[in-house]
Amino acid sequence: MAIGIFSLVLIVIAASEVPNAAGRVGVLILGIMIFFVYLVGGMGVRESNWPAAAMVFTIYVINLLGSGTPPGILSIIIAAVLLSNVRATFIASRWKPLAEGEDRPMRFSETFRDKLVDQLPPKAWPILKIPFFIVASLVLVFLLYLSVAGLTNKRVSPAQDENSAPSVVVAPPNSK
Repeated sequence: MAIGIFSLVLIVIAASEVPNAAGRVGVLILGIMIFFVYLVGGMGVRESNWPAAAMVFTIYVINLLGSGTPPGILSIIIAAVLLSNVRATFIASRWKPLAEGEDRPMRFSETFRDKLVDQLPPKAWPILKIPFFIVASLVLVFLLYLSVAGLTNKRVSPAQDENSAPSVVVAPPNSK
């Protein structure tokens, strides 16, 4: 959830830099979709759904590697934690109780945080599972498109392309 909130805040800030309204709306829609993916993906992880954990990890890594800048230490640590979530949810999804009466640990509902963390995922995940995978797939395809477009789009100045020799542009003197 923290990654989702942080991503949404950064995307809202980035959207304020977009000059036209249509582009700003598109960036905000993408931000809401990414927030939804991280929020509901966290519910899927809480409910031991390893494909949801794998989707969240994949989206984070594609976004991290496709950004065009080398990842920082914090980004690498977050990616490692998300990868360990994939492993942990895979193991937890295969867990079977030893005895008939043995069950998973009790879920609390005393505080608002307990209700948000322990009570909401079992109720919301079955409803939001299919929309999660649809939205996550759309976000993943869009991020892959942006990553490939960023890798293949070489920025060359108009005065010089790959095949031409370097040139010097001389400006006329200012006349006053």
